[in-house]
Amino acid sequence: MKKSLPLQLSIIGFLWLCLTTQIYAQESAITGSVRDANGALPGVSIYFKNTQLGTITNTSGAFQIATTKTGEQTLVFSYIGYQSLEKQITIPAGENLDLGAISLDETVASLSEIVVKGTFLPSQIRALNLQKRANNIQNVIAADAIGKLPDRNAAEAVQRVPGVAIERDQGEGRFALVRGTPIEWSPNLINGDRLPSTDAFAGTRQTQLDIIPSELIEYVVVSKALTPDMEGDAIGGSINFKTRTAPSQRTLNASAAGGYNAQIEGASYNASLIYGDRIGDKFGFLLAAAVWNRPWASDNYELEYNFDQPGATGFSINNQQIRDYEGNRNTVGLNLAAQYDINDQNQLYVRGLYDVFEDSEFVRQHDFNFPEGPEEDPAVGSAQLLVRNADFDTQLYGGELGGEHYFNSKLKFDWKASNYRTEVVFGDENTNLPQDLSGIQITQFQQGGTFGGVSSDNYVYWGFDSPDGVGGSGEVFQPNFEQALNPQQFILTLAGVFQGESTEEDWVGQANFSYDISQRTKLKFGGKYRNKQRSSTQKSDFYVPLALFGAELPLQFYSDFEQEGYDTRGGVLQELGSPYEDILLENMMTEDALNGLLVNVYDNRDDYFATATAPNELTSFEGTENVAAAYAMAEINLSDNVLLTGGVRYEHTSLDLVGFELDTAGNLSRFEETPNYGSLLPMVNVKYQLSEDANLRLAYSRTLARPNFGNLNPTRTASNFGSNILLVSSGNPNLKPTYSNNFDLLGEYYFKDVGIASGGIFYKDLSNLIFNNLTQETIDGTTVRTSQPANLENAYLLGFELAFSKRLTFLPGFLSGFGIEANYTYTHSEVEVPVFNQETGEETVSEETLLNQPEHIYNLSLFYEKYGLTARIAANFKGDYIAEYRIEAGPEHYRFYGDNLTVDFSASYAFTNNFRIFAELNNITNEPLRYYHGTSARPEQIEFYSIRGQMGVRFSLF
Repeated sequence: MKKSLPLQLSIIGFLWLCLTTQIYAQESAITGSVRDANGALPGVSIYFKNTQLGTITNTSGAFQIATTKTGEQTLVFSYIGYQSLEKQITIPAGENLDLGAISLDETVASLSEIVVKGTFLPSQIRALNLQKRANNIQNVIAADAIGKLPDRNAAEAVQRVPGVAIERDQGEGRFALVRGTPIEWSPNLINGDRLPSTDAFAGTRQTQLDIIPSELIEYVVVSKALTPDMEGDAIGGSINFKTRTAPSQRTLNASAAGGYNAQIEGASYNASLIYGDRIGDKFGFLLAAAVWNRPWASDNYELEYNFDQPGATGFSINNQQIRDYEGNRNTVGLNLAAQYDINDQNQLYVRGLYDVFEDSEFVRQHDFNFPEGPEEDPAVGSAQLLVRNADFDTQLYGGELGGEHYFNSKLKFDWKASNYRTEVVFGDENTNLPQDLSGIQITQFQQGGTFGGVSSDNYVYWGFDSPDGVGGSGEVFQPNFEQALNPQQFILTLAGVFQGESTEEDWVGQANFSYDISQRTKLKFGGKYRNKQRSSTQKSDFYVPLALFGAELPLQFYSDFEQEGYDTRGGVLQELGSPYEDILLENMMTEDALNGLLVNVYDNRDDYFATATAPNELTSFEGTENVAAAYAMAEINLSDNVLLTGGVRYEHTSLDLVGFELDTAGNLSRFEETPNYGSLLPMVNVKYQLSEDANLRLAYSRTLARPNFGNLNPTRTASNFGSNILLVSSGNPNLKPTYSNNFDLLGEYYFKDVGIASGGIFYKDLSNLIFNNLTQETIDGTTVRTSQPANLENAYLLGFELAFSKRLTFLPGFLSGFGIEANYTYTHSEVEVPVFNQETGEETVSEETLLNQPEHIYNLSLFYEKYGLTARIAANFKGDYIAEYRIEAGPEHYRFYGDNLTVDFSASYAFTNNFRIFAELNNITNEPLRYYHGTSARPEQIEFYSIRGQMGVRFSLF
């Protein structure tokens, strides 16, 4: 509290300054819009000559300037890549002036050619102008620029932004993170409102961005320094996806493409349609639709180490899995927008969004369970076959209704009410199966046997870890199972289904008032309220044949079921030389056979033992979160070149969480927790305009990251571990949010022929970090070991970022079409992580980096745009980082994510202004996904996806 008092006093003084600068002179309003031959121009700077007093156009190209000036004046219209326009006007005293539509022209003929025959340049111009005129530090990508790259979803669209990296699933972008911070610290917004989560398993606040087709996005705004009118839950930065809005003129764009995935050797298709128009002068609408259907496949091998087994050496390996995935994904997206202009001072709008992501997969998996120490029979273990079938269906839908109203030339009021909902179900679309079997279907067969390559202590190792040098070497790990896998010896040991669903729904209402105190000072204030309701359920039903326990029932063998040739599509893990072809079975169970087996188990449950599972309540979640926010801020032109934007935001969070408790006697009880807390968040941004083309930005903001619902879940269980150890597992509803004091300094220079050079540093002072803690105490002779999320004390994150984008227009002739884009971000963090000694129960600390925080991120693109030809090769790099702390084992057993460099290519040729062909290639170097155990020489997972691509056409009728 002592530290925040000076800040509060500064804010009070700042707001007092705003109020005392009010000028009561009679004002007029100057209105109009700005466009070029291709449509509306957002971010155009409009100011009175020889001053910086004015405004910028909004995303529809419209503007309004409140002024006390009268008589003859000169307005300057300035826009990167366009000729500046000076317009003489006469302002009548006390009356409004409508300038109508103002047209701007491109700067030079070479740019004009690209504007006419390309799409990336005008899109980049719009994005850079919005970025240049913004009050805060942000990066902007516009729709056409997204379409220029082979980025098929929202996550892949933002990976090109400086300081942004993405997490992938089966080779496709899924989550985005900013400046090396954890994913949940960078919220994903839809038109300014945080998207509800789609994480059905871990209970995080993450939203999978592969659900949103890139064709539905008009702008992506990545804000790295916030202003008080933005949601404060954004330590890394917020990623705001602005969906398409009603156009200023009739628009019809369409695309169609066919593709190919080399891993599964299958075809895909992709199509989109965007249509918008205006009816009269008042009503406009737009409909955007996209579909992308594609098969996919991946090969991997995974190793599990004994780091969490008492008495075992942590570097020994207990299990190797060789997996072959095949599946199909289908993404469908719809975006509807409409706008009604009641008059020049009042506007209403409505937007709707509906996205569906369907993912089906069929997995064939070979497992090898290695010997585990001296207590086991020497070299004895087993091989397992697992066949899984699953469907994951995710929906995001909702909409918003809002309005903008000018009460007079000084006072503006805008409001919005929105509702968005996500639904996630993992089940099976096969309607012929009983509902009880609709889920992730799993069968397991086992064959006993012995292994070679076992060390003297009866463990399996990499050779450099082994006490006698016996073990694997290189990147390939061979299981050394000494028997041939035999379908007639694999006995059915388990069959069952894992089911679940999750929903999260947000109801949001907000209102904002903007008041021009004077030409130099604007006051803005407002509030926002969000009601979030989240629920999830998980259920598992697994059965073990009683024949394994001596019942007079026949054993079931793998050979009893229909099989098909194991189509390895060129060999499992062919990138490593197909090292397992002579080990794996030649035939695998069919999908129909898997379904039939499960139906038989379901119909004859008396022949099976139902494995003990926890009550469904222990794997469920139900909770409500209410956030009420209010803010006040001001924008002050301290001089013609200095703009100060600052104020304070207050957010109050209250929760109602339902929990269950299971004691050692098996008794289940229900209870509720109702935690609440408040967050005061001051924010200040200063923009110093060094010249018309250069800005220096300085920012301070205090932001937060709310705990994940999986950590807040109050459900707790107690179980006996041995004779005198009680294991207690619990969530923590009293977790505090993580807070960060953020400091930013950025310089940026905008090239007149469209481009940017920028560089800056950032620092984040973090408190109350959340981690999974282990503690131990002795109560009445019983050792109680508790696993529960807790808050750490302090940490920090420090880094810098550089960005450069330039067309090489100074080169002669053909060469002038080349250009380069590059950005690099370095991030360093430190946090003290507990290390728990399982034998003594003592806890020490280790200095580490933040989870999921890569030290190095960069993007590099070389492009060509001229004569109707557009080509681009783009590289995206994300360095290694800690993916999981293992506090029960120590730093040398942490799970790390390996370096990843992905290279993509795209090209198109415009035959006319309205018709072009295009081609896209993703992952042209077949970069694998890698995780490792402590050191890169000790892999935990290596997974390959191969190359994919598509070719198609785009056309525009209007």
